[in-house]
Amino acid sequence: MTMRSGRTYGGVTAAERQTLRRKLLVKAGLELFGTEGFLNASVKKICDEAGLTQRYFYESFPDRVALLAAVYEYCVEEARNDAIIGAAEVLERAGVAGPEIPPTVIPELAKEALGGFIKNVVDDPRRARIIFIEVVGVAPEIEKLRLRAIHDWADLIGGFAGSGKPMTQAQKLGSIGLVGALTQLLVDWQMAQTDPVSDDLGPAFFQMDAIHEVVTEMFVATYERIFRP
Repeated sequence: MTMRSGRTYGGVTAAERQTLRRKLLVKAGLELFGTEGFLNASVKKICDEAGLTQRYFYESFPDRVALLAAVYEYCVEEARNDAIIGAAEVLERAGVAGPEIPPTVIPELAKEALGGFIKNVVDDPRRARIIFIEVVGVAPEIEKLRLRAIHDWADLIGGFAGSGKPMTQAQKLGSIGLVGALTQLLVDWQMAQTDPVSDDLGPAFFQMDAIHEVVTEMFVATYERIFRP
């Protein structure tokens, strides 16, 4: 049995086929968790979406929570990459090659880095729903993963604002607070599309351009207050 399962078919090894099946399941999880919600996506639905039998689900994941974790990590990594790309483009245009980022560059860097992240989740509402809604309160391991991601985002912001230097306590707390503010605004934006908390807090209030402008100003203010040399 082991020898048969390890055979190469069409130039694709058993390990490569398993990796492909896992990617199909993550893609299916992104679609179903991001449209129907975690609670409404059964293993059967996920496998049907992926075009796989249910036995292949358990080949890659012990349960739906583990798949949600993988989908969440994928979404966060994609958003993080877009934020880094936005920042890198600013630094390249400004001719900044070393670790020290001039204060004059920070406002544009904040705008483009945050803009890269925001555009990522706005362009694919499934990602926004998974990152900000579906993972909350599902399981302790998911909550730990979510909190770790918040601190990783804070470290990224602190890295930009502090030119990669170790953060002081105040700088770390300020970075975490900035991530928390952005997260809550995007949660409100997401909820406003389908289930606003009140008539005056609907899509017309939580406009993404306004959110982008506010969090950029918050980033710059945090930099000026506790990061600027």
